[in-house]
Amino acid sequence: KEEPVVLGWMWISMVINGAILSIVIIAVYISALVLYCDGKVFQSDINQLDNFQGKLMDARTVAFISLVWAENVRSYTSRSFNRPIWHDVLGNVNMQ
Repeated sequence: KEEPVVLGWMWISMVINGAILSIVIIAVYISALVLYCDGKVFQSDINQLDNFQGKLMDARTVAFISLVWAENVRSYTSRSFNRPIWHDVLGNVNMQ
């Protein structure tokens, strides 16, 4: 009962996964800002646009939906540290 729940290499894996996910979602948000906010990225520039609240809401929605999809994919890929993703993919009926 002295063994830790999360080993050192697992911590490293979790931190790297979190960092990659954060970078990707921030990049998606910036891309959505460029798309929906007429190429503006900074808040002071966006505030000067017509209907800036709606445009910001659209960009935030894109980032949120991307995060939700990424977490859904990660839930299937993070099931095991030593088995590939295609091994018993639909084995957990509660995730279906």
